[in-house]
Amino acid sequence: PSSKMTRPGVEEENFFEGVDSFDFGEPEVIPVEISTGNFLYLKEPCAEDLIQISLINDDESITEIEATLKTICVLHKPTEGGKKLTVKDAKKLTARQLKKIGGALGTLLGTDE
Repeated sequence: PSSKMTRPGVEEENFFEGVDSFDFGEPEVIPVEISTGNFLYLKEPCAEDLIQISLINDDESITEIEATLKTICVLHKPTEGGKKLTVKDAKKLTARQLKKIGGALGTLLGTDE
């Protein structure tokens, strides 16, 4: 006969009870005014977003600018009824707009120090 090893005082069915109910909270969303009265909303990345961004940055076949545009698209949070930003649309951003967005990306990714 074999016996199951468990931690003392922990019932197996109760061990993971609290995991499903843990509230991670809502990600921070930063509005970036790209033109007067027009905002692009960027969200704090979740683990899946960070994986995507890592894959983008590891892709040596694209330029740094294209990697930045793809990162912006990953972190874009459309407003109610809006659509997700595409790379094609992101390529229409001006240098001034990209600079503003870059500041917000630094804040969200923790690289603005």
